Amino acid sequence: MSKVVLSFLGTGDYTPTQYQLDGKLYPDLPTPYTQEALLKRYEGDGWTLKVLMTKEAEKKHKEALAERVRYEAVRIPAGHTEEELWQIFNAIVDSIPEEAELIIDISHGFRSQPILVLAALQFLQVAKGVRVRRILYGFYDPTTQKGNFFDLTGFLYLMEWAQATHDLLEHGEALRLRKLLRDIHSQSYQVEGPKAKKLTNVGEALDKVEDALDLLRVKEALTSAKELIRHLRAASDDVAQLSRSKPFGLLLEGIRERYQPLAAEGPFSPEGIRAQGEMMRLLLQTRRYAQAITLARELLVTLVCYQQDWHPIEERELAEDWLNDRTRNKEPITEDPQVAPFIRLWERIADLRNDVAHAAMRENPARTHSLVEAAKDVCTQVAELIKDLFSKEEGTRQGPA
Repeated sequence: MSKVVLSFLGTGDYTPTQYQLDGKLYPDLPTPYTQEALLKRYEGDGWTLKVLMTKEAEKKHKEALAERVRYEAVRIPAGHTEEELWQIFNAIVDSIPEEAELIIDISHGFRSQPILVLAALQFLQVAKGVRVRRILYGFYDPTTQKGNFFDLTGFLYLMEWAQATHDLLEHGEALRLRKLLRDIHSQSYQVEGPKAKKLTNVGEALDKVEDALDLLRVKEALTSAKELIRHLRAASDDVAQLSRSKPFGLLLEGIRERYQPLAAEGPFSPEGIRAQGEMMRLLLQTRRYAQAITLARELLVTLVCYQQDWHPIEERELAEDWLNDRTRNKEPITEDPQVAPFIRLWERIADLRNDVAHAAMRENPARTHSLVEAAKDVCTQVAELIKDLFSKEEGTRQGPA
């Protein structure tokens, strides 16, 4: 695996100094170049230095830098036009091999170059499987004549957190977010200061909820959501103490809002049935239409059990027979407002579920678009039945005003 330190070289007059990094000063003697300090820090670990430089920077510093360190020069334009900015971006990407480990030094990046670096890093991680070890900025303080490297890697992580949270909220994909949470946990134990003790628990709880949703383990999904909410509350302490994870607090709130409606003790109480309605909505939102249709079907059976005071597991077949019998003999009950919505939905859902379950291996299968729209429609109607049923119950309990 290649190890690359990628750095910029400008046209400034650099003052010799030592740079502090990871609690030590580098190099042994003052140097005007951050590149020399970095190579000294990672000496003996097999790192190759590549330096991005314009024609002007090359003219001023190329030979002087070569006298101090071995490096490969990468010529870039000045970046005065949009076309030249794309050339810089491509030069960064082309200079890094597949699956390389990478340290970026932006100390002498000019104008928009540091922003191009962030874009290139995200692209390299996806397109070439590059692992970004560090983003460093060497700062020289003329008042003290001392240098110090600031580690900016956490800001790249923040961009990754935002994308990982987006993946979770939009698609139900928790794997990437869980990895980032685990990384924060590990990194907090490698440096002095507060430790991220609870963030790993959030990642594990997220996986439990999403796996349960994918496989329609309804009871597990509800109890796992409740567990996740508990871990999110505990993790807020970690977020408050760690500056690099503090912005994640805003993302945690979005995650809490997503799963709070699912947090219920059991599936067959009014609270649990409402939570399943929210679960159905969430499955639609994350485009898991097959699971949403299946859950809608089971919710309809549960609602019949609830109305008829039948046990939702032991007498579940009784509820299905009740629905099937009335579907076959529609005419006598079409005027009954208590029954008609169930029968119309049962017939539609049965057809939809069979179409999905048999992978369209039937005569005249529904086309994908119409199947999606039908799934949304029947799930909306099931959600309305849940709302109507429990709003009437609450009105009955409260009595007349």
